[in-house]
Amino acid sequence: MNMKTYRRVLALPGIGSLMLLGLFSKIAVVAIPVVLNLAVVLGLDRGFGAAGLVITAWTVGVGIGGPLQGRMMDRYGARPVLLASVAAQLLFWGFGPLLSYEGLVAGAVAVGLLNLPGFALVRLRLAVAIPDEDRNAAFALDAMTSNISYMVGPALGVTVATAVSSTASMRGLGVIVSLAGLGLALLNPAVRATTSESGTQPPKPTFRTWFTPALVPVLMATTATTLATAGYETAIVGGLRHSGQLGFSGLVLTVCGFCSLIGALVYGTIKRPPGFAVIAGLVGLTTVVGGFATGQWWLLCLAMALPAALCSPAFASTGSAASALAPEGARGVVMGTYSAALTVGNSIGPALSGAVQDSAGPRWAFVVIGLTGAALSALALLGNVWLGRRTESIAPPEPDRALADAKA
Repeated sequence: MNMKTYRRVLALPGIGSLMLLGLFSKIAVVAIPVVLNLAVVLGLDRGFGAAGLVITAWTVGVGIGGPLQGRMMDRYGARPVLLASVAAQLLFWGFGPLLSYEGLVAGAVAVGLLNLPGFALVRLRLAVAIPDEDRNAAFALDAMTSNISYMVGPALGVTVATAVSSTASMRGLGVIVSLAGLGLALLNPAVRATTSESGTQPPKPTFRTWFTPALVPVLMATTATTLATAGYETAIVGGLRHSGQLGFSGLVLTVCGFCSLIGALVYGTIKRPPGFAVIAGLVGLTTVVGGFATGQWWLLCLAMALPAALCSPAFASTGSAASALAPEGARGVVMGTYSAALTVGNSIGPALSGAVQDSAGPRWAFVVIGLTGAALSALALLGNVWLGRRTESIAPPEPDRALADAKA
């Protein structure tokens, strides 16, 4: 496996530090749902339904705040947004254990609006700093750090909450997310160009200049991938519980995480990988196989190895395509919208999976989640093909670079 591309990416000024700080920020952010869950269940002695409402409130805040934070980074750079986020995180996680349930719901929306933009910030910097020929490897590295965060963050949050207390998990999370945010603010990665190639200030982008038809298939494929992956994680736990092997759920999810890391590593070395919609569709289709392997934990490991290995390449390819479509002066809002698409999929997937499990069993949860993700990806693929043909018929001889990158 050729690792030279990865070495080139990490050798660029500031990229190694950005990846490391981004990893810590991601670990903290992905732990937030489980920490909020246990804060309600253990700290306030409420049910899981009440905890789900708090997590939903936080998710709504993140979905709205992502594009707004991106717009602010486009205008003012990363540091002011990061400092505002750190202040909000310190207040919420510091005083969160003292809040009532109603206060926790309201606070979750507010802290979601000012969520630490670690995911978006890393992708923004990669979009600005990485040459086109190294783009796949750079976004594959981003996908790897995201995978590690999903493997470490929730487990760490659960461990602290159950071994110490939910109060310790909330305040510990606040310390980690604030330190990561301060580190990123000190690094202050450049996420925008102050002038255009002609030496003049870039024009202020309008909604139509950045929310283009070509971006819609990318967002659809992004939502499809997160819907499938978040949904199959819930289905894995439900399937093993149904077969009396719940104790192996952590092992199966860990195997999925390692397969995803390997998939990202391989994807970054491929010069001409498949398009983002194709990879996202394959994630959905291969997820269906898991429904026929819930009887044995080791069989489920084998069945889920392929969809898990494909999920990181799907995230890397959609992130790369979204960044390629972002015009100068609107990169932040585009990547913030991309993050919102991730959040939508992460919200729908577990809810849909749980609803199907309750009504028809875990086997059908894999089938419904997989086919839903595949159907969304198919629509994204059709839209991308149609846009390509339409562009060829109306565009001048020199093709638009961003659309060409997104189709590659």
